[in-house]
Parts: sequence; C-alpha cells; structure tokens
Amino acid sequence: MQDRVYYLSKDDLFVGHHIKMAGKQIQEVSKEGVPTDLEGIIELWNIKRIFEEGYRLQEWTDAEYEKLKSSTNGYNAIIANFFNGINPTIIKSEFELLEWTYKKTFWEIIDAYKLYRLIEPETLCEIVSKNNNYLREVLKCKGIVEKFKNVIREVLLNNVNSAHIILDKYVSKQDLHRDSELHLPSNLTIEDKEQILINYLQSDDPNVNYIRLITQIKDNKNQIRISPKTRLLAEKLEKKLNDEMLSDPRTVTKHWSTEVQFVDDDVLSPKEFKINTEGIPTYTYSIPYIRTCDNERRVLNCISLFGWLNRSFLINLINKRTEVDVLESSFIDKGRDSYPSYIKFINKNRLSLCQLYGYDEVLQKNGSSFEKELKQFYEFHLKEEYDYPSLPINLPSVDDSALNKCRVLCPELDAVVHQYNTFVEEDEIDKDLIRLSKPLKVEEGNSLLANKYYEIAEGNNEIQGVLWGVLGSGNSILSHVDPFKDKNYHSLIELLENETNVLYSNYAEFQKNHLDFLIQQGIIGVNSDGCLYIANQSTIKVLRSLWEYGVCSYWHYNDEERKILDDMHAKGWLVKDNHLLSKPERDYFSYYLDNAKFTNGMAYRNHYMHGSTPPVDDEKEHQIAYITFLRLLAILLLKIEDDLWLARRALAIHAMNEIEEKKGLSEMNNQI
Repeated sequence: MQDRVYYLSKDDLFVGHHIKMAGKQIQEVSKEGVPTDLEGIIELWNIKRIFEEGYRLQEWTDAEYEKLKSSTNGYNAIIANFFNGINPTIIKSEFELLEWTYKKTFWEIIDAYKLYRLIEPETLCEIVSKNNNYLREVLKCKGIVEKFKNVIREVLLNNVNSAHIILDKYVSKQDLHRDSELHLPSNLTIEDKEQILINYLQSDDPNVNYIRLITQIKDNKNQIRISPKTRLLAEKLEKKLNDEMLSDPRTVTKHWSTEVQFVDDDVLSPKEFKINTEGIPTYTYSIPYIRTCDNERRVLNCISLFGWLNRSFLINLINKRTEVDVLESSFIDKGRDSYPSYIKFINKNRLSLCQLYGYDEVLQKNGSSFEKELKQFYEFHLKEEYDYPSLPINLPSVDDSALNKCRVLCPELDAVVHQYNTFVEEDEIDKDLIRLSKPLKVEEGNSLLANKYYEIAEGNNEIQGVLWGVLGSGNSILSHVDPFKDKNYHSLIELLENETNVLYSNYAEFQKNHLDFLIQQGIIGVNSDGCLYIANQSTIKVLRSLWEYGVCSYWHYNDEERKILDDMHAKGWLVKDNHLLSKPERDYFSYYLDNAKFTNGMAYRNHYMHGSTPPVDDEKEHQIAYITFLRLLAILLLKIEDDLWLARRALAIHAMNEIEEKKGLSEMNNQI
C-alpha cells in the first residue's frame, strides 16, 4: 500500500506527518476527483477524522485551514455512497487486500454508517475466526457486535484464546488512551465467560501471564464472576508453570540482596550507604547516635534514617511509576484491580522491614522498644506539642506470640485514625461518641485541612501530556534531539538542566507539536537565540512531585508554589483532597490491610480481625505481618503529626495574610 493518511488517536506521535499528508491529499482530490478504490475512500475517512479533531499545521493560516476543513464536508456522503455500492459477495476478498491499519478502519466505517447489510453472517464468521486481531477490531464496534451477536458468541465460545479478550476487557490495565473499549455480545452470559476461562486453563499451551490475571479477577455480578473452584484451578496452574519456568536452565534469574547493620561506633555518621566488595548495597546505622535521640527523634528516624517518607511527609514506600522498569511493566501483567507491586516496590518494603527489625533490637538492648517509642510519641509528644487529646494505644505484651501480637495491634491502626477523624470533626475525642459511631478504616480518615493534597485529575489529558513531555523517561521523544542524541538523556528536563543550547529548530515536526503545547502552558520557553529553557523552576518542583507521588502536599509549599498549584487546579489539571492520607497512600494501606480494592492485597485486616487467619504454626508469616503493622502504625502517627503541624502553619499563613491585607488597606486610606 502506498503511503496514505491514517488517524490513530490523539496520542499518535506522528500525527503531524499525517496532517501534512491530509492537506496535500485534499488538494489532490479537488483537482483529480474522488478516489474509485476502497483504500482511497478509507483514506478520506481518516482525513475527515483528523479535521474533526481540530488538528492543523502551525504554518496554515486560519483561511487555509478553514478552506481545507470545508473541503471535507462532503466526504461523509462520498464514503457512504461508495460502501453502499459494494457487492456483499466480494466483501471478504476486498477486506483481505487492505493494509492492516485500513482493515481496522474498515469496521469503523461499517459501524458508523450502519452498513450491516454488506456483511453476511457466514462472511463475518470466516473473517474473525481466522485471526484474533480481526475479532478484536470487530469487538470495538458496538453496533456490529449486537447485530451479529449470535455469530460472535459462537466464535468466542469455540476459540480458546477468547480468554485473552475476556481478560483484557475486565482485568488487564489499559494504560493508553487509545485502548478502545471491547464490546461483548449481550447474549454472552457470565457462565459463558467463566467457561471460556476454564477452557483456556485446560488448554495445551496457556500463557502464565494470562493465568495470573485470572487469579486477579474481581467478581462483579453484572460483568464477570468465577467460582472458587475455577480460581483455585488458576492459582495451582500459575504455581506449576512458574515453577517449571524457574527450573528451566534457559531462564535467567536475578537475586536481590541487601545488608542492614547497626554498628556501635562513635566515629560513624548517623547513617551511611555503600556498595560492598560483593556488590551488595549496605546500609549502616550508628547505635551511639540512636542512644542520644529523644522520643520524638527516635520516631522521626523512620524519615531521617530510613527514608520511609520524604520532606513533605509523602510516603516513599508506595509504588511509583518512576521506579517501574519498562520491560518489567511490559512482561509482568497486573490486573486493573491489583496493586502494582513491582520489583522496586517489593524490595524497598522488604528493606524497611529489615531496618525496623534491626532498629527494634537496638532499642530493646537500650531499655526501650519500637512499640514503647510509638506509644510515648502518640500519647505524650502529640499532646505536649499540639495539645492533641490522644487516647492510650493498646499494645501487645512482649511475651505474646507473633499471632497474638498481630491480633492486638491490627485494630489499633483503624482505632488511631478513628480517633483523629473524630478530632477533625468534633475538635475533641469523645470515647463514647467513637463507641457509638460506625467503624472507620484507615483509608477513610480525614485531614484538618480542606485542601491537604492537590492530586492529578483522573482522565485529564493535559496534565498527563505535560508530565510525560517534561519528565517522561526511557523513550522520551523530547530528549532525543540533535546534537545530543548520543548522550541518551532520559527526559526533556534532564536535557535542559544539562545543556544550554537546545535549539527548537532541531526538533522534527511531530516533536514540535508537543513542544508548542509545553511552551503555551509556560512550562518551557524559547529565548532570542531559539534555544529552549526552563521557564520556572518552581513549576518543575511541583511537577516532579506530581510525577513521582501523584500528589503535592499543598501547605508544604511556599506562596509562589501554592499559586502554581492553584492555577493548575483552576485549569482542571488537579483536584483537591482532604484525607489524612493521599490517594496513592490510601491505596498503599489498602493493599496491606484488605482486599476490598485490590485482588492481590495482603489482606492482613481480614486475617487478624475477621477470622481468616493464616495457619497458627506459620510463625514466620505472623512475624512479618507484625513488623508490617508496626511500620504502618509509625507512618500513621507521622502523618498525624504532619497534619497537625500543617494546620498550625496554615493558620499562621492566613494570619500573616490578614495582617498584610489590613496594612495595605491602612496605607491606601492614609493616601486618600
């Protein structure tokens, strides 16, 4: 097929190339007349779509653009008339002659103009049975699916790989805006869907990634539901295939090791990090330093020594998209209802457990314990520093088994947040009111601040475009420009922070479309020499937090930075949130405490509060769970202190602003 115009989606990086071709082709049609072949007619459809989406070249004047756009007004009639003239008996042969991208568009046109009479059921069955990708494209067309629902249902039931479609519709993550919705025939029952999955599990060569997705299915009575028996079948098969893969000599395995040590050395800094002679990351902490710490500092060591939270008190232990390897995310399927527990996430949380285990041993040898430090911090420090009326924390006995310790400590997480939420709403903690109130989960606790967090607005393409354009790493299209291509900068911001002569003119046309958007938004600028530069460092600081954590903790920023956040909120890029924990942090706690949101959650709350406890003799699992509970409790107490501190800071800022405002009015009156 000759080089033709094709409209893929708003995310198509080469849309600039197709816009230019579309302009030329419109002029060609005006001179030479309407195409007489199927590919030529389909090209008119793609040209029409480009102009419907409002795309244009910068070099076109308004008059030129309007003239070109008006030329496409008659394309609907041309396309419909041509398709209506096709003989249904040659549809299959005509379809097979099309290039792949135009095969996709073919079904869009049939569906858009409701040209169902052109398709015989037998013909459709032959086409979609031949290639699963053809079936997928048909399933994107709701009208065709419903018109031929009997045919499509039979094809789905008789094709073992239809399980891929079921899982992609209900379970797989859809990270790209161009991932179109797949429609299933209305007569495909929930029982049919489960049978398709069972057929796949019992097939000769199932893929372990798809089996893993079956184990992550979240039951929905109106969409998909599998029996415990089917879920167990998937879990056993996943383990079997995973073990076979690991025992295969062709499989390359990578082991993660780290070393945590607490050293009684007066010369040592509070913390040190190095790679030892065996290439193992080694974290070393000073015992003499820990001895000198008071209670507040011993709890804050979770930040200063271990780095569990950043300077804005945002949790570092959450899964961050900046830490997910591209290959890992490509090859390890995570369901849309599963927490993205990738390798970096698992490793840093394992490290935190090692840190806490060693830290608690040091504290015990020095007459304390981590539990005692947390109890004192909550019951005395917060009361003395912020006049917070905390109630006593119920801690387990030192001699208790790990199982009993978990059963005692687990409810305290929800209890601490319930108390704080009551304080937020009532300005006091009334034990009787809490007793009569409905239970409150950690994830439901609120902040004293109405605008505690500014979070990325879900579905807003503009802020995502800014973040990917400025900070997107790996294959960033805007960091790849002459003469710096060989330096392999990971992002545009890294390029501009290291080079001062990045010329706008050196970018390709399709790259300039993205650059122009960033320039219009005031993120980057072009100087008199035609070189790009960072327009405002404060904006970049805000964007970095949004990119890494998904949020900004509003009151941790200065006046200029808060103004930037307010402007982004006004644009619809960000939304305000008033919870104690940010949304990514609530997801983090939900992953560990239950499986209400995530199908791969640890569900510790379920195990230790709702009777589904792991085997009593599994002491190691209980020990890991207990250390995890201690870590989560420490984080919660630090988040509460941060909230109290920020509320005090916000009041001080408001008071200062009022003073400045009154001072300004007074000066104005004096001048009058």
